[in-house]
Amino acid sequence: MKSLARTLALSLCGLLLLGCGGAGESAEVAVGSPAPDFSLESLDGVTVKSSSLKGEVVVLNFWATYCQPCRGEIPQLNEFAASSGAKVVGISLDQDGASTVRRYEKEENLKLNYTVLLGDEETFQRFNGVGIPYTLVLDRAQRIVKIYRGPVRKEELERDLAVINQRT
Repeated sequence: MKSLARTLALSLCGLLLLGCGGAGESAEVAVGSPAPDFSLESLDGVTVKSSSLKGEVVVLNFWATYCQPCRGEIPQLNEFAASSGAKVVGISLDQDGASTVRRYEKEENLKLNYTVLLGDEETFQRFNGVGIPYTLVLDRAQRIVKIYRGPVRKEELERDLAVINQRT
């Protein structure tokens, strides 16, 4: 009897674990697939939904102020945002959110000239995030064109943009 109860309990736990992700929440994050949806608050307190980015080429950059390689990317992303016509969106994974990012900008005498959203571990995991910096380039239909695990340079993003623009 105890064996049957244990088997039933383990089976029930397994079924519950399988259902934790919810139907349709975990999309494949690969070149050619649609980017996962998100809804995050910006530094300005405005909620930005991924659906509002459709029709634009988007560079999604997951980063944090404590990450040296991420900090090294910021000048490259600032330049690309200013000159490319693509929408650069930084998703900060800092625990204290906006206050940490603003303090970083002030301490470094730096202005991020692109949209910065306040991310979380759940969003990062939905994008198959493992380490930062982590960047995805999305076409106008929000399909993933390129994935960078590690720092990205402006020249690489410019090449990606040229490929996207040739297709349209």
